[in-house]
Formats: sequence, structure tokens, C-alpha cells
Amino acid sequence: MLSSSPFCPCEDDSCRFNPRNHDQGCNLCVEDSVKCREIPKCFFLQVTDSIEGFDDWSFEHFAQLVMKK
Repeated sequence: MLSSSPFCPCEDDSCRFNPRNHDQGCNLCVEDSVKCREIPKCFFLQVTDSIEGFDDWSFEHFAQLVMKK
């Protein structure tokens, strides 16, 4: 089951931040990511075709991908 947000790549229905599991849209996911000094997966998908195999969601890794574009 996919997220209720049309651009959310989260397929984990058990994730408490998945927009399907609450009425706060993407806010909880973004807030949690920022607290962890990470970027949400949907942002990564805007600068790369695939996030398969990624395990680094850091600001730094995102910046490296942006600079390669």
C-alpha cells in the first residue's frame, strides 16, 4: 500500500511518519528527518533516478548529488 501523498516514495505502512498513518501530511516525516540531520527520501528522488541501495540520507550526501547534477 502506497502513501496517501502522491509524491511520497514510502511503501512502509508500519512507518508512523507515512502520511497514510495520520492527518499531518509530510510534516512528521520532514520533522523527523531534520532532527536526525537527514533529508527525506522524496527530496533525493528529485535529484537522482533511483535511491535503491542508498543508506546515507545525510545533508552532505544530498548536497553531493545536487552538485553532480
